[in-house]
Amino acid sequence: MANLSATPSPVVPSHFNASSSLFPTATAFPSPAASSPSLATVPLNAYSVVNICICAPMLLLQLLTLPIFLIFPNYRRNVCFRILFTNGVTDCLQLAPLLIFAVLNLITDQIPIWFQMFGSSIVLNAWNLLVMQHFLLAINRLIVILRARYLGSKFIPDEDTEAMCFNIAHVFCWTVYFVIVGLHQTNLMGGLFHSGTSQFVFDIAKPWTQTMREVFKYLTIAMPIICLVIYMVIIAFAKLSRAGTRRGDDFTKAKTTAPLLNDYEQRLLIQAIILYVVMALLIIAWNSFESCPNDICIGKILGLIPISLSRSNHTFFIEGLWMVYCGLSPILFLTMNKEFRNRFLKLYGLKRAIVFPSTGHTNISKSNESNDTKADNK
Repeated sequence: MANLSATPSPVVPSHFNASSSLFPTATAFPSPAASSPSLATVPLNAYSVVNICICAPMLLLQLLTLPIFLIFPNYRRNVCFRILFTNGVTDCLQLAPLLIFAVLNLITDQIPIWFQMFGSSIVLNAWNLLVMQHFLLAINRLIVILRARYLGSKFIPDEDTEAMCFNIAHVFCWTVYFVIVGLHQTNLMGGLFHSGTSQFVFDIAKPWTQTMREVFKYLTIAMPIICLVIYMVIIAFAKLSRAGTRRGDDFTKAKTTAPLLNDYEQRLLIQAIILYVVMALLIIAWNSFESCPNDICIGKILGLIPISLSRSNHTFFIEGLWMVYCGLSPILFLTMNKEFRNRFLKLYGLKRAIVFPSTGHTNISKSNESNDTKADNK
C-alpha cells in the first residue's frame, strides 16, 4: 500500500512511496530527538488523542470476543472460525501498539529507540499478515461451496485434510511474520515512531527495508485481486444453485434442491465479503495518493479520478478508518451471528442464554453440533 512520507515542517514537500503497509516511510523524518521543538510544548497531540479514542474501544471489543473462539469446541474445530480468530489476534497486534504509543506520546517525547523499533515491527508487518489471512479465508469459503456443489468429488479435500492444510498455511504465515519482525530489530531493516503524527514509519535508510516493502507490496496487491476472483466464483455458484432450485420448483412441484449454503454459512460468507471489501477499499484509498506538496495530499483514485486532502485530513480520515477496520470483525459477529452474540452475552453475564439456531454447516458437512451448543439452548 502507499505510505505517506511526512516531514515535521509544513513547507517541505513530501512524497508517497509504494509499500504494502498503511504507514509512511522514515525517509524525510528526522530522529525523534531532532523533531521540531514546538512538538514538545504542545499540551495535546491531536493525532494521539484520535488514536486513543478509536483504538481503545476497538481493542477492548477484540479482547472480549476472542475468548469465545477458544472456549467452545465447535468453534475451535471449524477452519473458518480459526482463521477469523487469527484475524482478531492480528488486529490486536495493530491496535495495541498504536494505543500504547499514543499514550506515551502524550506523556513524553523521549520514547527509547529500541522500543520504537519493536513497536513499529509489530504494527508495520501485521497488515501484511492480515492480508494473507484474508486470502486463506477466501480459499476456505470457496472450498466450502465447492464441497457442497461437487459432493463426493475426489478433487475436493475432506474436512480433516482441509483442516491440516490450513493449519500448515497458518504456521507458514506466522513464521514469515515473526522472521520479518526479528529482522526489524537488526541493522538490515526497521522502522520508528514519528511523534508528530503519532505514526509508525519505515526506516528505509536500512539496506533491506525498501526491498522487503516492494516484495510485500506486490503480494498484498495480488492476493486481494485473487480474493476478488474467488468471491465472484462463490457468488456465481450460489446464484446458479438458486436458479436451479427455482427451476426444480417450477417443473417438479414436489421437491426442491437443498441450497449450497444454509443461513448460517451464508452469514459467514457475507461477513467474509464485507471484511474483504473494506480492506480492498482501504488499499485503494492509500494507493490513490501520490504526493503531498505544501501539505496537500493529491492523487487519483484508481489512477482516474483526481483527489486531494490536507495532510491532517488524510491522517485523520483514512488512517482513522483503518483503525476502525481493526475492530470491524467482532462488530459483525455480534450483529450478524445470533449464536455468537448469545454466547458473548452469557459469557459476561449480560443476559441469560436464549434459544437460537444451532451452528449451521453446508448441506453436506458432517454435523458439529456438540454438547456445548446443546447446553446453550437449555
